[in-house]
Amino acid sequence: MGSGEPGSYDRPIISVSRSFIKLSYLICNTFLKSLRVILSMATYTKRLLKGSTFLILMSLLGAFIGYFTRIILARNLTPAEYGLFYSVFAFISFFLFFRDLGLNQALVKYIPEFLVKKKYNDIKTAITSVFVWQLISSALFSILLFMFSDSLAQHYFKDSAASFIIKIFILYIIFSMIFLLLQSIFQGFQRMVLFSFIEPLRVIVMFILILILFKLGSRLFAPVYAFTLSWILMSLLLFPFFLKLFNIFKYRIIHFAEVTRTMFAFGLPVLLTSVGARVIARIDTIMLTYFTTLEEVGIYNVVLPSALLFLFFADSISAVALPIISELWTKNDIQKLRDWLTVIYKYSFVFIIPFLFSLFVFPELFINVFFGKDYVGGAMTLQILLIGTLFLSITRLTTTTLVGIGKPALVTKLFVIAAIMNIILNLLFIPSFGIEGAAFATMLSYFVMFLLATRQASKLIRVKVPFVLWIKTVVAASIFVSIVYAVKNLLFLNEWAELVISLGIAGAVYTLLIYFLNIIDIQELKWYLKLIR
Repeated sequence: MGSGEPGSYDRPIISVSRSFIKLSYLICNTFLKSLRVILSMATYTKRLLKGSTFLILMSLLGAFIGYFTRIILARNLTPAEYGLFYSVFAFISFFLFFRDLGLNQALVKYIPEFLVKKKYNDIKTAITSVFVWQLISSALFSILLFMFSDSLAQHYFKDSAASFIIKIFILYIIFSMIFLLLQSIFQGFQRMVLFSFIEPLRVIVMFILILILFKLGSRLFAPVYAFTLSWILMSLLLFPFFLKLFNIFKYRIIHFAEVTRTMFAFGLPVLLTSVGARVIARIDTIMLTYFTTLEEVGIYNVVLPSALLFLFFADSISAVALPIISELWTKNDIQKLRDWLTVIYKYSFVFIIPFLFSLFVFPELFINVFFGKDYVGGAMTLQILLIGTLFLSITRLTTTTLVGIGKPALVTKLFVIAAIMNIILNLLFIPSFGIEGAAFATMLSYFVMFLLATRQASKLIRVKVPFVLWIKTVVAASIFVSIVYAVKNLLFLNEWAELVISLGIAGAVYTLLIYFLNIIDIQELKWYLKLIR
């Protein structure tokens, strides 16, 4: 066809038109896909932030009541009686990893996956398997404790009353197993409102029972009875809610051996992690009981929970994030996972420091006001543990992420390394330095875990750990502490006036520093607050 014929002009126009239409389609399709990703990300953001916000409030309530319970106990018991109760509790709870077997974490991991795949029979099989194995291990452990209770009371606790406390706590072993199993099921189903209420309600029940028993004249055994009864009552209360959430009788047990192997394959590394975690959390109390007096054990069990109170933020975020992380990993949605971790790493560090360091500069006043002068000797111990808690908060978030992406074995290695280090350091420091030595060993263990966990998360998920922001935050926190001490030395007022004035000035300076050092992004914060609303 010649160049003058009509078709010779139409072909390039048609070709360009087709190309334009294809390009327009690709742009529109890409835009729609991006919009779907943004909306999906917003959904996860809302779930995480709403769930975390509510859980933080409930955890704060539970922590407040639980801590107030410790205050009531310290005010009504001698340091030796207080130390006896918590030394027996630490001893028994230390060995409960043989009962739990890491299977509760396995439920939290696999229930969301079974739900996505609509494998409801597998959910029933998993729950049944966990219950059977934990019941067997609980019964065996309880029998051993009952047999050796008198010997332990005489040779280890060096107090005959310990034998009776051990025997009462056997009921705690059985019913806490049921309670924690139900709690893990609610968490796995992501019923975070119900999950959030469970532990605060148990603590409230225990607190009320303690007040009643003290009123009736019971002394040392009041916390023993109240603590045990709280687990029994809550286990009975939660069971109807479980049946309403998941009618276990409606489904069948299938592939029991296969599902059990799957649960244990995940749970056994978590079991080793639990061993490491319990070593770090309990071994200092256990060794203090052996090397020192029950009075020092009592003081240590006043200051350690005081420091660990500041974990409520990290624990609340972790509880909500674990099933979401598991779901994101199952869907191979790695970018959202990186985004969550970036935000969590950034802001958890910023907001916890001023609260933690406020207690750091007024330890004697705090202990005397809440627990009495008999416990003021633990002031330096409290300061050491607060530094360790700062590192542990970030570590909790990181290890939760590693568990959620199916790397419990890696977390196990981290905890085992820290646990071995903690045991060695406790053996070195406790005989010479007592409770300060135990605190220093614990702090160093937390720091090692922090370094190892953040390194592994950075490698596996390729998250850019905000070390520069953390360093800036530490600088701001150091200035905060320096200002508090400087203002305290300039003032000649009562302790409460010095506290209010010094913290007010230092807090204002800290707020300005985190803004001018670009540690926080106001617009980013507004966006997340908008999602919460």
